[in-house]
Amino acid sequence: MEAVHSYGLNYWLEQRSYRNLGQKEVLEITETLTLPEIMMMGDALASSDVGDLVTYAVSYNINYSNYCAASCPICAFYVPAKAKGKISGGYELSVEDIHREALKAREAGATEVHVVGGFNPYLDIEYYENIFREIKSVNPQATLKALTIPEYDFIARTTGNSLRETVSRFMEAGVDAHTGGGAEIFDPEVRKQITTPEKISGEKWLEDAKVLHSMGLRGNSTITYGHVEETRHIVDHLTKLRENEIEQSGFLSIIPLKFSLNNTPLQKMKKVKMEASAVRDILVISLARIIAGSVIPNISVYWISLGKSIAQMALRAGGSDLVGTAFSEKVFGATDKHYQADVASLSSLVRQIGKIPAQRDTFYNIKSMI
Repeated sequence: MEAVHSYGLNYWLEQRSYRNLGQKEVLEITETLTLPEIMMMGDALASSDVGDLVTYAVSYNINYSNYCAASCPICAFYVPAKAKGKISGGYELSVEDIHREALKAREAGATEVHVVGGFNPYLDIEYYENIFREIKSVNPQATLKALTIPEYDFIARTTGNSLRETVSRFMEAGVDAHTGGGAEIFDPEVRKQITTPEKISGEKWLEDAKVLHSMGLRGNSTITYGHVEETRHIVDHLTKLRENEIEQSGFLSIIPLKFSLNNTPLQKMKKVKMEASAVRDILVISLARIIAGSVIPNISVYWISLGKSIAQMALRAGGSDLVGTAFSEKVFGATDKHYQADVASLSSLVRQIGKIPAQRDTFYNIKSMI
């Protein structure tokens, strides 16, 4: 085993300031620096990359269906698609339902409508076009951020369209950006424990991201941690996001998502007995900043999964964004985390830690300082 060096915080700050660090170097940081030192490094780099602003969007979530052909062990939201009509709890929103949700988004002052759902094999491509047009007709000024990269791939495969054709049709129907979900962990050995074959591989996720970005459809990227992964898998995942962005730009942010345990198959199978600690939460945010902040400068703290107190710590450890208000969020809600916040409460959260709150649009253009 190679010897571990004892370089200090200032050395690593200098190294990161002029080049991207390799995976071995980042792992060395986790082994030789204390957590407070890693937090200080993340915070210093955030100030260098984006300044002292902490941004957020006024977002409204619409989940069009929870029927899912993937049925991943990591998820509590889905109802198996093959069980449609046999068990209760599954749903598909009609265009009329979508209209009502879009009205709620407008009434909430949402600048962003976030649309995701399960891998529903019973919906044709026209369904998606119709709901996207409906949302845009009700909220023409709001950004329509719709579907994860695996959803685009699934819809293309099940409707007999190419990925490019599917993306093109949805953009014509009003989609402005993609969401970041479904990335999970790219490592195949970890991924096969938390997803199913119906969900694309990590390699395919990255390939599809390049396709969407080359077509002008930008969006977020994610990493889901706190289940069966090790730190090396997190480092590998974040490095691959960075390299993908260098090859084909298009990621607006990185959003680390803490695995929420309640009601998931992983909990029921007792493969995961507790959620990640606050130490793990902070480490992942700092690593996202250290590894990828030079090319994807917006590192988001998803306060819904962390809670507001840990979110504040994460914003002093490399985070620079709070994602959004998340009105009507249901995916994390399926794990008994029912949170939402208004503009005033998010701004107060930021001021309490000495940072400057700013409301943004989906593309990180500042709309107002509140």
